[in-house]
Amino acid sequence: MAIRAAAKQILVVDDDEGSRQALADVLGDEGYEVVAVDSARAALDYLHTSPPPRLIVLDLMMPGMEGWDFRHEQKRDPKLASIPVIGVSAAGKLVDVEFSFRKPLRYDEFLKAVKRYVD
Repeated sequence: MAIRAAAKQILVVDDDEGSRQALADVLGDEGYEVVAVDSARAALDYLHTSPPPRLIVLDLMMPGMEGWDFRHEQKRDPKLASIPVIGVSAAGKLVDVEFSFRKPLRYDEFLKAVKRYVD
């Protein structure tokens, strides 16, 4: 039996509490259900125990497992590989994601990208 994606749910992965909360607030204000975690490991744990979100917003520079490592693990898992990812980072860029944004974010552009995958 296939597990359906949670409607309008977005997983935010960012180790910086201020950035994580800002992303969650902006997305929540747009009507999305947001699950926010502080590490790539916590994101993988969540993804292995919950219905898949419609989108992952992924910070790249995090202690321990970085965004690049998370993306590698995600793509190796057939249950997770199809979940689209938007990368966000103050430094660096993921090339194998749907969109990649530099911090500080231009929220209007960011939300346009989100809507392409969630609405």
